[in-house]
Amino acid sequence: MKTTNKTIEKSFLASRRMQGLATKLGTRVFSGRKAEDFSSMRPEDILTLFHQGKLKEKDAMFWLGVLAVSADERAKEHEALATTDELTQVYNRRAFIDNLSKELSRLRAKHLQIQKLLEEPMTLSLMMIDIDYFKKINDKYGHLAGDIALKNLASLLQKQARGTDTVFRYGGEEFAILLPDSTPAMAMTAAERINKIVAKTKFAIDRTGKKKISFTISIGVAHVEGQHLAKTVVTDMFIPKLIGRADEALYRAKNNGRNQVVLWRKK
Repeated sequence: MKTTNKTIEKSFLASRRMQGLATKLGTRVFSGRKAEDFSSMRPEDILTLFHQGKLKEKDAMFWLGVLAVSADERAKEHEALATTDELTQVYNRRAFIDNLSKELSRLRAKHLQIQKLLEEPMTLSLMMIDIDYFKKINDKYGHLAGDIALKNLASLLQKQARGTDTVFRYGGEEFAILLPDSTPAMAMTAAERINKIVAKTKFAIDRTGKKKISFTISIGVAHVEGQHLAKTVVTDMFIPKLIGRADEALYRAKNNGRNQVVLWRKK
């Protein structure tokens, strides 16, 4: 039976295990050529070599798998770069908005499904965090020191966040933490704990880790309840509202003397 392009493609698609095999055997030699000889080729080039008799069927199958893995990895790398803050390596503002949108939709869906079984309303909480007097750090120690301080704070925030929480760099010296299924009391407890830990920590500001400084942060906390989302299908309208409330609480924390946590409340 003659093997055609479609035969190879169908066989390849029918067995996703080829991708795992391709990853494990990425340096294996086929048809007298080394792995790197084919890694830069397109799938159609592999098929052409096969039909010219320069590549055996099993080798063509293998390299189609290699190229599929490479394409998948490139897509994942591109997505990671698009949603990760380059300096701190936590999620960036774009990822924050995307995650907030998803969490609002999830909160609404869960509220509609099981709220009647619960005694307390389901909530989503948000922390907005800002380094106090960050400009003074840059002015006194330099912007490189400021960058290192940001990286180390981001690392601390990730370590202190719960497994269900997500840390983001919102911009400049401002970070955000999204806390699914957290009541205002739970979010405040977490925020107070983080605030105290940061105040007690000495952060490295040079690459050797020998030069360290202390600084404080201010935190604004806000939340939204599932019942607030129940009457709308477009939950994204709550994105600016929740961020605005957390920012307002953060502003109050700054105005009240910094190094503190404030929960948003209606004036």
